Formats: sequence, structure tokens, C-alpha cells
Amino acid sequence: MHPLKGLTIIDLTSVVAGPFATQLLVQQGARVLKIEPPEGDRARMLGVVGVPQFSSAHAFLNSGKESVGLDLGKEDGVRILKQLTSGADVMVHNFRPGVMDRLGFGVEVLHALNPSLVIARISGFGQDGPCHGERAYDPILQAESGMAIRDDSGVPHLLPQYICDKTAGLYAAQAVSAALVERERSGRGSVVDISMLEAAVAFGWIDVHSRETFQVPAPPSTIGAVYRPWATRDGWLVIVMLSQVEFEGWARAVGAEQLLEDPRFSDMQSRFQNWGALREFGEKKLGELTTSEAAARLRSAGVPCGVARLSSDLHSHEQIAADRFLATHDHGKTGPTTLPLPVARFNSLRQPPALHAPAIGEHTRAVLMQFGFTHRQIDAAFASGTTHSKEA
Repeated sequence: MHPLKGLTIIDLTSVVAGPFATQLLVQQGARVLKIEPPEGDRARMLGVVGVPQFSSAHAFLNSGKESVGLDLGKEDGVRILKQLTSGADVMVHNFRPGVMDRLGFGVEVLHALNPSLVIARISGFGQDGPCHGERAYDPILQAESGMAIRDDSGVPHLLPQYICDKTAGLYAAQAVSAALVERERSGRGSVVDISMLEAAVAFGWIDVHSRETFQVPAPPSTIGAVYRPWATRDGWLVIVMLSQVEFEGWARAVGAEQLLEDPRFSDMQSRFQNWGALREFGEKKLGELTTSEAAARLRSAGVPCGVARLSSDLHSHEQIAADRFLATHDHGKTGPTTLPLPVARFNSLRQPPALHAPAIGEHTRAVLMQFGFTHRQIDAAFASGTTHSKEA
């Protein structure tokens, strides 16, 4: 089942947030035409670079998309994009506010070309306001949104992943789907705006910013202290014991039964307030056990736990292996390339893996022909540098 089959999306995005959103739409059946400048999407240089222009980020974010090489700095490039847009269902971009207007693609122009077009705009700080024109990358948004974690010294730490980019991409993909549902009712397209700052703040509200929810004195946050792995004799475990039953199971599994009679640990709130003492005692007990011994005891006692694995361990994870979630295909440029399958299942069916990530402009000629351009027009566009292709 491909819920978005038959829909065509013009993808003007780059780096992570926008391409992540459109990748999710690809996985659900949409056709995505990725418009790339001569130098290509900057995501082609993020992460592990297999061969020039084919990085691990590009392999994931842009797999299954059709790359159309187009120079929007040229008048003919604008004209070509307008023709593509007239036959599309969605356009997604993450230009800073004002850029699309300067290129000749303001909302009014786009809806004059295609009244049913859904336009999704992803920006760092929104379309207006005092920060709307500022450049924004994931680390900047981690800082501005309060997402950067602080240790006991008060020093902020950036998370070593594109957390704000991916969060904004998730919000954008969901909002595009909602706008498409609304279009079915009204027959007209709409404009979806996603602020990466707002997405990050909202995403962190239930935990990172929980103290700001009520206008009452709040105790110090305990999540940073509680959410810490436990060292075993040969590795690390993450253990969660929220309920009384889980705490009792933990105490018996690690040989800390005496804590069950200690009033400092009589309920969840008391345990969180005295977590340092609980941890000091528990660390000694867990340090005597191997990871497999501790995990077996805890699971037998009904205590949720997980082994802290390395990336290289994921291939042998029993659940991931059983689900065949990591699929390897032979990419013409990078050789054997492993990517996760689409996460969402529809009617219990796993979607097949997307096709390979394209070379810059790999599909330019084929796409333009499908949208009504003649061989002569296409040849002229290539000759002038308006279009380009580095075919795989």
C-alpha cells in the first residue's frame, strides 16, 4: 500500500530538515522531483562520504527521489520550474523568507500557476518576526530552543545528531499530509509554514521545558539524573523503573532487597528525590554482573531494560534482524549500501526499500520530457547551463 501514490512533489530543499520531510513522503508513495543546483544538495557532503557527492546523509535522505539539475539563477531555469510546478501537487522548500519571492515564486505566483498546489515552507525562525531572516542550522536551533543539555556544571552540550532538523522534518511531513486531506475537501491548495525553532521548543516541552508548564514552584528536574546508563562488569545497561512493581523487581534482581524497607524509596517521587543514594548502592551491585546476566535477571523480574549498543551492533540486534529492517542494495556508485526500511507499515505490510540515491541531475532529461519539453528545448537548456546532469 502506497497512500501517496500518484502525487508529485517538487523538492527545493537542501541539507537535512526539508529532505527528511520529503524522504518520508517518498516512503509513503509520493513521486519527489529533487531540484538541485550545479553543486548539488549540501547533504551530499554530510556524514560518511562513500565516493564524492554520495554521502551517508544523501544516501538516506534522497533515496528514491528523481534529481533534476536546474539553475534557478537563470531565466530559463525559472521558466522550467514553473512548468514543472503547474503539474505538481506539493512544493516544499527551506529557503529563508523572501528568497522565493526574489526568484519569482511567491505564493501568489505559485497559486496562479497551480491553484491546487500545497506549498510547504520550512524556515529556521518563521516567516516574520525579529529573527526571521537569520540563517539557522541544527546546532544553532539546539542552542536557541533550549535543547542543548546542561550537565551539573551548567555547561551546555549539543546533541551529536541533527535533532532539530529531523524534528522539523517530521512536523513538516505530517502537516503536508494534513494539507492534502484538506485539499480533498476544498479543492484548493494551501500554505504550510514550519518554524524549526517552534518545532524544537514544542518537541521538548513535555520533558526539557516541563518546568515552564505551570505557574507554580517546581522541584529541580530529575530526568538528567535518572536517564543515565548503568555500568555492568563488561558493558552498559539502561534501566527504567517507574512503577512500584518495577522498582521492587529491580531491587530483587540486583540483590538490593534492603532498599524496599527504606522510606527514601517508598514511592516514585521519593525515589527521584533520593536518586543519588539509590544509584550509589545500585552501581556496586550491577558492577558485579555481566551485561547479559543483569539483563536476564531484570527482564525475568519484569523490569524494562536495554543494552547500550554501538551502531555496529544494530545488524545483529535480534528484533531488527527478525524484522529485516536494515536492507542492503548494490548502488552503482557506492557499492553495497545499507539503509533502514520505511518505519510506517500500512495494513501490517512493510513498504519496499526506496530506489538508490541519485547523482546530481540524474533524471533531468527524463523528467523534462515527461513534462512536455521537446528534445530541442532540453538540448538547448543543457547547452546554456540552465540544466545539468552528472548521471550515475
